[in-house]
Amino acid sequence: MGNQFIYKNVYKEPNLKSIHNVIFLCVVVFLSLAVAQSPHTQEAEKKWKIVNFWSEWCAPCRQEIPVLNALNEAIAFTDVILVGINFDEDPRQKTLAIAETMGINFPTLSAEAISELQLGAPDVLPTTYILSPDNAVVAKMIGEQTEESLLAQLTALNLLVETD
Repeated sequence: MGNQFIYKNVYKEPNLKSIHNVIFLCVVVFLSLAVAQSPHTQEAEKKWKIVNFWSEWCAPCRQEIPVLNALNEAIAFTDVILVGINFDEDPRQKTLAIAETMGINFPTLSAEAISELQLGAPDVLPTTYILSPDNAVVAKMIGEQTEESLLAQLTALNLLVETD
């Protein structure tokens, strides 16, 4: 099945081919999650967040990466952001290197972000949370997610529309 993630709000797509733009977007996402009460992040506070916990040693985590990469592309210019969190307590630079090796194309944070999001560490990997703009957990999906399971959950929350 092809990529069926369709987003509601369509914006003109900026040129993201420059590595500088990609780095800038990752920094913006990190800051929006890390400084939740700052008045400078009011725009970020309006976003829904999909938070995926993964680990290098987790086979199901590795298997769902292509699905999450496709989702990240589909929601790039909507009111939803996807962020991965390395479950292991690796330093930031190591987390980024592991994410690159694993082919992760969405913003990834190291484990210290768990406390900033006020999420407890999951008991099972992978685990994916959907957080409302006020960071309330509205969905918790345990185990490897498929395109269909993510699409169903996001559609149920009225965040995406399904195509034929």
